[in-house]
Amino acid sequence: MHIQLPTRVFYINGFKGLRFYLDEFMPPPEESKTLFRIGLVITPGLIMTPISSILEACNADKNPEPIYKKRVRGILPRGLREVIFGVGLNQLSDYCEERVPLRNKLLKSVLGSMLAGAIAGYLSHVPHNLSTMKLIDPSKTYKQHFLNFSSPWSAKLGRVPPTFRPFISGMLACALPKGVFIRTSQITGSFIILNGTMTLLQVLVDPKHKLS
Repeated sequence: MHIQLPTRVFYINGFKGLRFYLDEFMPPPEESKTLFRIGLVITPGLIMTPISSILEACNADKNPEPIYKKRVRGILPRGLREVIFGVGLNQLSDYCEERVPLRNKLLKSVLGSMLAGAIAGYLSHVPHNLSTMKLIDPSKTYKQHFLNFSSPWSAKLGRVPPTFRPFISGMLACALPKGVFIRTSQITGSFIILNGTMTLLQVLVDPKHKLS
């Protein structure tokens, strides 16, 4: 707990803080504006990946390795997951919020966060599972873990020739992953809390901002 508590506080505030810093103090150069902006978008997720890895390692009781060692297990898919989370929390939430046909800023934030959270949760579900499976059992390869992840679909494809069964089951596991609704609900709730809190703080700190 003495590791998790400060790490989680830093993790929760890191995505928003990094976005503010990058937007405020790192304007894109004219000669490579698009590429630079893409870099700014994915940077918070990449920076927060080591922080997320510490939190994951603290909860991976099935892996007897020390924290400093098991925190790197599954870091590649975890990095992709954090990039998706960061883009969803920051840019995608703003994009969805701007298109909500309401005047109340809090409701716009909630509805925009719900939509962005659903998209981010769906897209990050497979990387999240691969990261967790690799963390728990680092002796297996990512290919083996993915085959285990897609095995429930493989069992339902009895009429499909064995040659095509791994490919089809893998496609179905990515398109309709098991447990995606639970994780999507968690991410949606996180987006609503974080973005909603930011909206309320803007209203309280700056009188120019109003809820409606």
